[in-house]
Amino acid sequence: MSATLKFITKYAVIGLACAFLYVLISGKINPQDKTIQQPQLLFSYAPAINQITTSVVSIHIQSNQRRPINAPGISPRTPYQTKNYLGSGVIVSTNGHIVTNKHVIDGATRVVVYLWDNRAFEASFVGADPLSDLAVIKINAADLNPAEFADSDLINTGDVVLAVGNPYGLNQSASLGIVSATGRQGLVESQAVQLENYIQTDAAINQGNSGGPLINPLGQVVGLSAASYGQFGAEGINFAIPSNTTVRIVNELIEHGKVLRGWVGLGFLMDAGYAMYGIPKPAKGIMVHKVHPDSAADLAGIKAMDVITHINDQTVNSFEQYRKILYENSIGDAVTLTGYNQDGDFSHNLTIEPPLSTG
Repeated sequence: MSATLKFITKYAVIGLACAFLYVLISGKINPQDKTIQQPQLLFSYAPAINQITTSVVSIHIQSNQRRPINAPGISPRTPYQTKNYLGSGVIVSTNGHIVTNKHVIDGATRVVVYLWDNRAFEASFVGADPLSDLAVIKINAADLNPAEFADSDLINTGDVVLAVGNPYGLNQSASLGIVSATGRQGLVESQAVQLENYIQTDAAINQGNSGGPLINPLGQVVGLSAASYGQFGAEGINFAIPSNTTVRIVNELIEHGKVLRGWVGLGFLMDAGYAMYGIPKPAKGIMVHKVHPDSAADLAGIKAMDVITHINDQTVNSFEQYRKILYENSIGDAVTLTGYNQDGDFSHNLTIEPPLSTG
């Protein structure tokens, strides 16, 4: 009897131990037991999406385009045909101002904006800037929620970002990625190449995303979605215009209808000029070729053959860098030009002026 009792006791203990382990692992005793806590999500980007959703709009564009001369079909027909396009935008003021890409509304005969709650409004044109590919349109609507813009100078490669917009008509869509690089240049074959300073990201930016926000995990705008890398087979290479550039251009467009870019009166020697004139190219900086009379640079004492190395502590090693940095400032802003000449180093404080009229 003693052996039998030991046998029963042994396996009873084993059974209780197994039951204890099952409860410990599964976390369940009874479905009706209200003391058992359901597992919580460790992290979600839902608050960021909720923060930006009411500030993102879908843009529907109509344009009239000339039909190809040899287009198939029954003749006679009207020489133009109506085409429809999609884009995105970001509300930037309670007065109804919306920023988007210039290429989104190029050639538009009608622009209709849909808000997050499906209200639709005809938009009017405020202004556009070809060099930055930014444009501002306006709607007459109440209860608008402008987006919050972050300082894009503070973002770094590896930061998490989300692209929100209207890809292929799927409004209020979001995609997740990281900042792949900053300060990308040389991506567009146009005059805008002079001002390129793109944020590169692997967050998906598809047709219809253009003009929509690239946001950080706080729901703040760090960039404006602009383009995808067009090379065959390329994936996860997309670009956005930094928020700091966007804010500056938007303010100019709202105030003036265009961007007023100034100068200080300097012309520079291009690469071919060094060989043409037999002048050694400086190891750093760019060489002044011409100083316009009575300009800010002339009054400050800058001369031909001077080499400019910095604007406001930002390094300048090409005319493209010089122009980009100068255009980050507005007419009336004070800038400091640093450089050197045969007499040594110099530093001059100048005020940006309107460019000379060409008549």
